[in-house]
Amino acid sequence: MKKLLSTLVFVSCCFISFAQNQSLFAEFDQAVGQNNTQLSYGVVYKERYRKKIKDNHNFYQDESFKKGSLIYKNEVFDNIKIKYELVDDFIVVNLKNQDQLISIIPEKSLIHLFVIDNLRFVNCGNQGFLQELLVKDGFGIYKKHKKFSKENRDADYRYHTFRKTESFILKYKDEYFPIDSKRDFNRIFPENKKDISKFYKSNRYLLKNNYTTFVAKLITSLSQE
Repeated sequence: MKKLLSTLVFVSCCFISFAQNQSLFAEFDQAVGQNNTQLSYGVVYKERYRKKIKDNHNFYQDESFKKGSLIYKNEVFDNIKIKYELVDDFIVVNLKNQDQLISIIPEKSLIHLFVIDNLRFVNCGNQGFLQELLVKDGFGIYKKHKKFSKENRDADYRYHTFRKTESFILKYKDEYFPIDSKRDFNRIFPENKKDISKFYKSNRYLLKNNYTTFVAKLITSLSQE
């Protein structure tokens, strides 16, 4: 337990006060139970955002826990209840003890990937969690799901609203690049601007209807030149 506490990183304005770490984690271990201690390297989850508008929240898809799986500390956990928070980019797991449920935020650096709604999200370091769309020799295509919070005030009530964005990311030669426009591809491949422009013109239907395949074909064609 002392080793656990010594490696726990404090995140300012996070979801729990660490003023009494020793007593907190003693209670936490007791609540989680011995069968789940391998997932207990994290902090107890407490919601930081107050919400007022129905279906406007800070999670992926919805606020409920869903069955999923994850690779954590190089160990596979199946049929774990998970939800994915998009404002601060972390997952919450719901662990069941004999007499209660407890929600924790596992240490992000120890999560290799997780699966929810049959979608695979990979921990890409500084990029955070990215939805894996396609991985081929030499490149990978990912989607970043993100939400931004805004604080609102009524006469006597403070609450948050959320706006979602999605963006595409290319992993190429071990670097990550945004690829949401032709201009982005021109930055990555400055010597192939004419080829990129030609590809865009001849693949307009694919660009509009299947962006992942569009990107895969574009990168493949550029890599072969």
